[in-house]
Amino acid sequence: MKKYALLFLSFSLLTASSIARAADEAAAPAAEPTAAPAAAETTAAPAETTAAPAVENVPAVAENLEFVSGEVSAIDETAKTVTVKLYGETENEANDKLLTVTLDTSTDITDGEKDRELKSLAAGTEVDVEYDPATKKATYIFVY
Repeated sequence: MKKYALLFLSFSLLTASSIARAADEAAAPAAEPTAAPAAAETTAAPAETTAAPAVENVPAVAENLEFVSGEVSAIDETAKTVTVKLYGETENEANDKLLTVTLDTSTDITDGEKDRELKSLAAGTEVDVEYDPATKKATYIFVY
C-alpha cells in the first residue's frame, strides 16, 4: 500500500510541477507582447482622433418623414416641385387634398427598375412620396 501511496504522491508532484512550468511558460510570452501594444497604442491614438468627423459637419437627418400616395396633378421643372393629389384624404377643402413637395439632387425618383427624371413625370401618374413635413422636401418618389 505504501508503494501505491508513494507512486501516487510522486505522480501528483510531477503533475503539479508540469502545471506550474506550463503556467510560467504561458506567462512569459504574455509579458513580451505588453511592450509592443504600448508602441502600437501611441501610433494608433492620433489616427483615432483624426478619423472621427466633427458633429457640426454632419448634415441633419430628418427623423419624422411621412409617406403618402396619390397622383401627380402638376409639375414645375423650373422650381423643381411636384404637386400630388392625395388618396384617402377626407378633408372638405381641395387644398387639404394637395401636397406640393420640392425636389433636389438627392431626391430619388424610381419606378422600381430604373431611376427616373423629373421630366418623365406627367399629370395623372400614380406615385408614392416620402417627404419631410417640416420642409416639404421629397426624399423619395416611387412611380407606378
